[in-house]
Amino acid sequence: MKAILFVASLLFMTTAQAEVFVVNDKIEPVTLEDQFEQPLVVNEQTQWVLFSRGMKGGELIQASLESLPAEKQPENLVYIADISGMPSLIARFVAIPKMKDLPFSMGLDREGDVTATFPSEKDMASVIKLDKFNVVSIEHFDLSEAITEAISQ
Repeated sequence: MKAILFVASLLFMTTAQAEVFVVNDKIEPVTLEDQFEQPLVVNEQTQWVLFSRGMKGGELIQASLESLPAEKQPENLVYIADISGMPSLIARFVAIPKMKDLPFSMGLDREGDVTATFPSEKDMASVIKLDKFNVVSIEHFDLSEAITEAISQ
C-alpha cells in the first residue's frame, strides 16, 4: 500500500509541474514589477526576452546589456530575472538596491510563479525571440558576447 501511495504521489508531482515552453509555442502576456516597482510587460510588441534564473545568467545578461550603447539595444527587448531562489532579506536590502544602479529595467519574479514555464539552463542566460507571443527561438548562452551578438541581429 505504501508503494502505491508513493508512486501515485510521484505521478501527481510530475503532472503538477509546469511545462516549459518551446519553439512554436504561444506564450501569455507577462507583467512583473521592475527594480523600481514599475510594471514591466511582455506584450505583443516584445521581440526579445532575456531571462536568468540564477546569478551567473544574470551577470552574463548584465555584461551584455552594459556593453551595448542604448541606441544599439533592440527596442522591443525585456529582461526578466527569477529571483525567487534568493533569500528575501538579501534581495530586499542588498540585491535590489544594487539593481537600481543598472542602466536598464529588469522584471523581477520574486516568487518564481510567473517564470515557472520559462526555459533555462544552469549558469546560463536564456535568449527568447518572440513574434507576437509566438516563440521563434530559444538559445542559452554562457558568454555575454554571444548574447550581445544574438540580440544585435
